[in-house]
Amino acid sequence: MFKHIPAEQRVLRDWNALTEAEQRQASRTEILHELTINNSWRAMTRYTRSQILATPPDRIPELINLWYARLLALVKLGEFEMAQAELDQLGDLRGLQYRYENYPAEMGCIVPFELFVLKARLQGHLGDIYEAIDQLYDLIMRCKKVHDLCRSWQDLTGQLHLMVLNYLVELKDFPSATRHGRELAKKYPHDINFNSGLGRLYLQLGDLERAEEVFKCVEDMVKGHQTQSEGNQAQAQTHFKLQLTMNRALLAVTQGQWLAAKSAFEEVLVQEPENLAATNNLVVCELYAGQLNEAIPRLERLMFAYPTSAGTSEPLVFNMATLYELRTEGSLQKKQQMMVEVSKWAGDQFNVSMFKM
Repeated sequence: MFKHIPAEQRVLRDWNALTEAEQRQASRTEILHELTINNSWRAMTRYTRSQILATPPDRIPELINLWYARLLALVKLGEFEMAQAELDQLGDLRGLQYRYENYPAEMGCIVPFELFVLKARLQGHLGDIYEAIDQLYDLIMRCKKVHDLCRSWQDLTGQLHLMVLNYLVELKDFPSATRHGRELAKKYPHDINFNSGLGRLYLQLGDLERAEEVFKCVEDMVKGHQTQSEGNQAQAQTHFKLQLTMNRALLAVTQGQWLAAKSAFEEVLVQEPENLAATNNLVVCELYAGQLNEAIPRLERLMFAYPTSAGTSEPLVFNMATLYELRTEGSLQKKQQMMVEVSKWAGDQFNVSMFKM
């Protein structure tokens, strides 16, 4: 962004929220947290490198957590080859040197589970999607060993399955993707999110008939939840209803019913003003309905009202830049102003091509 933003308007991303005195007094955990919430990934790579070099080699737990932070920062910056090269230096993450059994009164693996997930996803970033899927399945099998013991592990298993599904779609292996989606729906028969996801996958593939069938099943599931629900589940019921409305809106989009879709997306935004997917799709509906005068101020309001989420969403920024080009005179100046605002909140990893400068 430096090319388009004057020096006096650039945001410093090192430890900009800490004074020098606070930096000296802050713990390593506090500094890593500060760098993370500010998306200061370049600063994190420098900080973790200095800390790794300063940490005695026998403090394996400390070192492995520093390596995880460093590798995460490199991946966020798109430095995938460097991340893989440094990951290789760690050797076998399941080796004896990374077992707590080598230390007094401890058991288990020192390596955090998040690092194994990062290692798997790194293969996808490097283009070896099949290897990424293999590693994710290996993690799923590990999760199954404690699946019934802890709800959080059940949720984690579901997230890993969704990663596999996304990779299958990326490979354009649609038969495997739909098969995997159906298996997930059976595995989580009462999970409205998974079943809605299956219907939306069918929409993406153009199979509207099956999508409608799945969405009808989801409606029946929501009715069942309403029958069984109690007063303290009002928030869950609101979420379920929003899912149904989103399903209806997305189905209308695929059918070219722009005004019906627009109405449904607006209904979602009444309940969830910060819903980026609904806003993005609503703007597309307004574009196709010839309502650019509504689309541009809507996106501007959202981006300035929720700068840390909407204002840093690459799809929204790209759509905003496109709308400026379609409708606004002096679009270059508008996009430059938007870049200045986005730079206040977006991290080092933000794809500047979204501004279409």
